[in-house]
Amino acid sequence: MPSCLGRFLAIAVCLLGWALPCSAQSYPTRSITMIVPFAPGGPADVLARLVAQKMGDDLGQQVIVDNRPGANTIIGAQVVAKAKPDGYTILLAIDGTLVMNPFLYSKLSYDPFKDFAPVALIAYIPSVFEANVKVPVNSVKDVIELAKGKPGELMVGVSTPTSQVIASLFNMMAGVNLTQVPYKGGTTQITGLLAGDIPLGMESANVALPLWRDGKIKILGLTGGQRLSIAPEIPTIAETLPGFDLGIWQSVVVPAGTPKDIIARLYGSLAKVMALEEVKKRLLDAGIEPTISKSPEEFGAFIKSQAATREKVIKAVGMKLD
Repeated sequence: MPSCLGRFLAIAVCLLGWALPCSAQSYPTRSITMIVPFAPGGPADVLARLVAQKMGDDLGQQVIVDNRPGANTIIGAQVVAKAKPDGYTILLAIDGTLVMNPFLYSKLSYDPFKDFAPVALIAYIPSVFEANVKVPVNSVKDVIELAKGKPGELMVGVSTPTSQVIASLFNMMAGVNLTQVPYKGGTTQITGLLAGDIPLGMESANVALPLWRDGKIKILGLTGGQRLSIAPEIPTIAETLPGFDLGIWQSVVVPAGTPKDIIARLYGSLAKVMALEEVKKRLLDAGIEPTISKSPEEFGAFIKSQAATREKVIKAVGMKLD
């Protein structure tokens, strides 16, 4: 009897061992929904549709892009926060979703630090510090000198909460007082800059680079910590103000509680997709810098470090959106 019981237990343990990784072995068995908290057509949507298509090819199941724009990405984020943690609902999350909204809103319908599990950092959509061609500045240093000579008189256009934080950090680190002029969108801001209504602006690189190449605007510096491979001659603001790093990034997260083996499967697929030369070229042509974090854990650490920086700036300038 004891020997029979022993054999039974051994078989049970064996079966349990086979059963543990079965979620990843069988996943996915149906289509996956990628929630994109932006309207169709923008850089995030371009990134999402390309990545979704290639992930579908790799995983053998369709990855469907579901645009849920509105409320500074909150609408889309809360959908995923409340979704079943089974790997079939994923979120294309920007920096604002994960490391700015918790400090910009007194009450948020999701907790980015508790409701999501990190999968991968996949791209940068860098912002640039730009100037009207008639403004007598050609570098970040020139702006600082001009701004110190005219305290509060030099204006900078901002069209998103991220650009407001970037401008605020610039003021703090440079010891100047650029006056922020809010615009409802990047298109109206660029129009204002080209018309000379504002001398300076913060804009996404994919919008600014074509205008810069045509000589219609000046680009003074990149807001992220590294130069662009598609325009390596443009310096970063950090080269003048060491430590300045507020680049806009894109990532994939899933509902908290999603099994680790499924997260690993998603990460592995994203790593393959972001390594494809076709994907790299198409993203770079759109002004998007592809990347891939080394692991979900590394991306989790990155989120924490970015949150600490954003919180410091947002609290220092007293920004609130509610």
